[in-house]
This record gives sequence, C-alpha cells and structure tokens, in this order.
Amino acid sequence: MFGFIKAQGGQAGITVTLLAVPLMLAVGGAVELTAVSRDKTILQEAADAGALAGAGRLTLATYGQNTSGINSFATQTAYKQLQGIGDSVDVTFTATTDLQKGTVEVRGLAKRKPIFSAITFGTELNILARAENLQRTPLCVLQTKDGGLTVRNTALIKAAGCAIHANHDIIVESGAMIEAERIQATGKVTGITRPQAGEGAMTIPDPFSDMDLKPPYPCLSLPLEIRVLSSQSVTLPPGVHCGLLQVGGSGRVHLLPGEHYFMSKIQLSNVAQLTGDDVVLIFDSDDKIDIADKGEVRLTARKSGKFAGFLIATSRDNTQTFSIKSDRVSQLLGTIYIPNAELEIETAGSVAQDSAWSVIVARTITLRKDPVLVINKNYAGSGVPVPEGVGPNRSAPALTQ
Repeated sequence: MFGFIKAQGGQAGITVTLLAVPLMLAVGGAVELTAVSRDKTILQEAADAGALAGAGRLTLATYGQNTSGINSFATQTAYKQLQGIGDSVDVTFTATTDLQKGTVEVRGLAKRKPIFSAITFGTELNILARAENLQRTPLCVLQTKDGGLTVRNTALIKAAGCAIHANHDIIVESGAMIEAERIQATGKVTGITRPQAGEGAMTIPDPFSDMDLKPPYPCLSLPLEIRVLSSQSVTLPPGVHCGLLQVGGSGRVHLLPGEHYFMSKIQLSNVAQLTGDDVVLIFDSDDKIDIADKGEVRLTARKSGKFAGFLIATSRDNTQTFSIKSDRVSQLLGTIYIPNAELEIETAGSVAQDSAWSVIVARTITLRKDPVLVINKNYAGSGVPVPEGVGPNRSAPALTQ
C-alpha cells in the first residue's frame, strides 16, 4: 500500500513538471512579445526621425550632389533616438537618398537575444521609413487644426502646380471638386479630387506660430468710425485703425503701403472698392473683413519688412469668420494667415484669379454655391516674396512610408 502511494506521488510530480513547461513557455512568450513590440516601436520611431532629418537636408542638395552626407546625417539621427532599447539588441541603420524623387529612406535591422533562450521568435526585426521633402511641390493651402476643408454645391478649388493639405478631413460634396498638384489630409477624404487625395498624412504645424502680430500701440481714444458711401473716396495711411470701416455704395478706400492694424471690422457692400499695393491687413481678436454684394477687392501683399509676403493676418485668438460673397474679389496676391479663424467663400464666379500667387492658412475653409477659388503659383517676378514655410519655401519633410 505504501509503495502504491509513493508511486502515485511520483506520477503527480512528473505531471506537475510536465505542466510547468508549457506554462513557463506561455509566460515567457508573453513577456517576449511585449519586449519585441517595445523594441520595434523604438526602432520605427528612430528610423522615422532619421528619414525626416535626412529629407530636411534635401533643401541643400542639388542633382548630381554626393548624397553620403545626407545618408550619414539620417543614420546618425536614427542612432541617437535609440534610448530605451535593450542592451541585448544589436541595431544597424542604413540610408539611401533619391535626389530626383526628393526622398530619404532609412532601413533598420535589429538582432535581438531573446529573454528566454527557449523562445526563437523576434530574434530579427526589419524596419523601413521613407520621408519626402515637400519643397518640390509648393504648399499653397494649409487647413490647420480641427476645422476641416469643405467644398459644397458646385464649388471648385483650382490649385494647379501646388499642394493642398488639411490637418483634418477634406469633404467634397457631389458636384464640387478640388484640383491641385497634390492633395492630402491627416483625416478622411470624401468626394472627387484630382489627383486622388491621400489620407493619413502627417500633420503640418503652423509655419508662422512665432510671428509677432501685436499692434505697435493700443487704441487709447474712442473708436472713430469711417463710413465711405456714395461716390466718396478715402486714402488710408498705415497704422492702427480703431473704428469700423464701412464702405458702401460706390465708395472707394485705398490703403497706402505699410502695415494696417484693424482693431475693428471692415464691411464692404454694394459696388464699393478696397484697393492697396504693398500692404498687410492685421485684424485683432474680434475683427474681420466681410465682402458682400458686388464689392471689389484688389490687394497686393507687403514687399519688404517683417510682414513681407503677408496680405491678411489675425491675432492667435481670432476665431471670426472671414467671408467673401462677391465675385469681384479678383486679386489677393500674398498670404492669408488666419490660423484659428474661418474662411468662407460663397459666391458665383472666380476668386483671386488675377493674383500672381496666393497662399491660404486657415483653421476652416468652406466653399459654397459655385465659386472657383483660383490659387496661382507665379512666384517669380511678382514683386512679392513668399514667406518661409509655404509656397516654394516649404522645406519641412513628411513621412510617406
């Protein structure tokens, strides 16, 4: 009897031992999977950083240039991002540059020693990252933050030869269309675009977030409203304008060259005119411009100074709606920078078609009815420089792989 019990105990010990093996393998496998996932994430982020850094250097490259310096910079950047990788992981990065395509590709190969010797998966990891320098395609429309870009009814955006980017969704309703050299969104794209828009793009940050838009002095006196009606004509010097500017009838307002800070609204109606060459219109937090009826606008941005290339700008806390409801807004040459405000175009006919070039940076862009927003890119010879960060001066790269 005692021998039988002893035998049974021996069998139980063997059973426990046999069960422990797969249990240990299962636990070890789970631990190993976590480690592999962590290492792969670190490797991918490092390769991404290297590819972006290398693509950023392509602005200095010319066709036929030796690319070894760019490749070296890309791999060095990738190696510097390997913080947190295990000591048992041996990593090798290689980079290749295609000057013609404007891309830098970084490949990573990691050889790992498993935490548990009995586990054989995850011993080798392969990583690929590819970044393209967007300088080859001028950036002419940037929708910031969460506002989205919407084209309704039979509206059309024509941006031949340049790029349209949305940091949210692009919605093109039936009957409307967007045409550009390149169209992409960080979110979803619905409707017809030519070419087909890309989804899931990298976010493009505000290129002018550090620009100082404060007026040189505040409005100390009571605001003085300027009403230009009938056939009156007013010439407005640069400076800080504290009162409402209302132009109606066949009134005309001409802005003299310089910086015009509007601490109030501009309202244009009937067949009124607003013109100006070498000017920038900077609006305070609660102020905007409304162009209604047959109001005519022909404006050219600043040609020099700290606002060179800018036509319309707002303070960072401006969330107003800038509206164009006239089909006589033919010239908006320069950069419209309203990063937290809305731009609405609701008219019949073309807008900005006579501008040598235009750039729009806005939180929300909406076209209704049947306007044709024309974004030209005749940068050379316009007399107005393009700000660094948009147009052909956009040097920031973006991941494509």
